[in-house]
Amino acid sequence: MFKTSDRILTCFILFMSFFRVNGQISKDEVLSRFGFKEYSIITDNDTIYYYVHQKDNSKPNKVVIYLQGTTQVPESFFEVDETENGKKYFQHFPSDYNLLDTEYIYVVIGLPGTPVVKGCKTLHLDKYNSLNSLDYRVFAADTVIDHISEYLFYPEKVIVYGHSEGAFVAPKLATVNEKITHLGVWGGSALPDFFDFIIFNRKANIRGEQSDSITQMNINQTIELFQLVAKDSLNTVPSNKNEITEYTNKRWWSYSEPTINHLVKIDIPIYVQLGTEDESSPIESNYLIPLEFARLGKTNLTFNVCVGCDHGFKNVTNGKDNWSDIFSKFIEWSNK
Repeated sequence: MFKTSDRILTCFILFMSFFRVNGQISKDEVLSRFGFKEYSIITDNDTIYYYVHQKDNSKPNKVVIYLQGTTQVPESFFEVDETENGKKYFQHFPSDYNLLDTEYIYVVIGLPGTPVVKGCKTLHLDKYNSLNSLDYRVFAADTVIDHISEYLFYPEKVIVYGHSEGAFVAPKLATVNEKITHLGVWGGSALPDFFDFIIFNRKANIRGEQSDSITQMNINQTIELFQLVAKDSLNTVPSNKNEITEYTNKRWWSYSEPTINHLVKIDIPIYVQLGTEDESSPIESNYLIPLEFARLGKTNLTFNVCVGCDHGFKNVTNGKDNWSDIFSKFIEWSNK
């Protein structure tokens, strides 16, 4: 019932390079190898770090911001492993920036208490758990967009796309920051996570993998768990009693806001991307989105479905990875 593919996607290595490094791991050295520069913003409760990839000798006028998914134990953006042949360098998010031209910078935003390079600093899980929520991620991204506009350059376009948990963040962010011009919502859900857990149980029952009685028992337990979360919604200590509640109550409660409620408030172009075989965010609730937009007479929605694709848009039959093609089409769409 837990969304295992958030872990899989976060850890999935879409870009990997091999280098030798003499001495201790250096954050700046690792960032330099991948072409990123770190910026920081001091706030009342935290320091927000964001990372910018800009092509050499470029004069960009557009920004692309990626809002990644996450897990109970957040993953660093980069990692260095020791091997017999030297050190291997890994990147734990898509390398979509390679598909952009010199007009763009590409931005990723760090999570609280989480080092950008695994092992360079200590992971402060208590800090992550205390701050991890929908509102915090919206606040961080909103702050970063304003910081870029004030201290780097004022962008002609601000293109934001969120995947998995990031697909919950992006729509609410677009209701807050008016600088955003184009929005991507990928692999998310129109309704809250707990509704997805109910859908998964019903689907297992329809496939004959689960009896009627077990299915209803699981659904009843899911509803009861959400009711317990609602009664203690500010708790920032994860529970290990059930895999659904490995996140904090604060996190679960904050993401219980139905995404559809934010989407219908947005008037900028929206690009929804889904996979029919998504094992983390079932597609079923998302069909509400085009229906609701039609009911309200809204015409700013592009609704795309990758048939046979999983949470990361890989075809489950032939193994074809469609992520890069989808990203390229997304950028083309933003220029129309």
